[in-house]
Amino acid sequence: MKHVIPVSLFCVFGVFATGSLAETYSVSRTLETNASSQTVWHLIGDFCDIDDWHPAITACDLKVIEGGLHRVLQLADGAEFLEKRVASESGLSYTYSIETSPLPIERYVGTLSVTAGDATTITWTTRFKSDDPEMEAFVGSIFDAGMAEIAAQLAQ
Repeated sequence: MKHVIPVSLFCVFGVFATGSLAETYSVSRTLETNASSQTVWHLIGDFCDIDDWHPAITACDLKVIEGGLHRVLQLADGAEFLEKRVASESGLSYTYSIETSPLPIERYVGTLSVTAGDATTITWTTRFKSDDPEMEAFVGSIFDAGMAEIAAQLAQ
């Protein structure tokens, strides 16, 4: 079952940023699983499969804009995020930037990666700027929801 993180909650953190963004934030989450790295990558590795495993995302559409691969993510309340894939390493990772969103953030660059070993480690990291200090915890909660759903799907 998908849990929705409504964009209306974003408004709790203030209206869109209008001034210079003073702080840089980093968020990172990891998850270890006994599933093979191939199984994990099959679940999360396609740039537009996020709507299959993230409870807040109801739809993902791929678009090529100015030669770059983009995904348009839609939330249940209709809010949209436009993200650009800026790098990828087949079977291991992809890096993306948020081009537009309803969040008061700028310069957001995130990476989702898989590392094989005795256990498979999934790592999701980001750096971004915001003048709203609540954004660090909010982005962390988005990562937590995604990682929890990945764990649940891999446990099936």
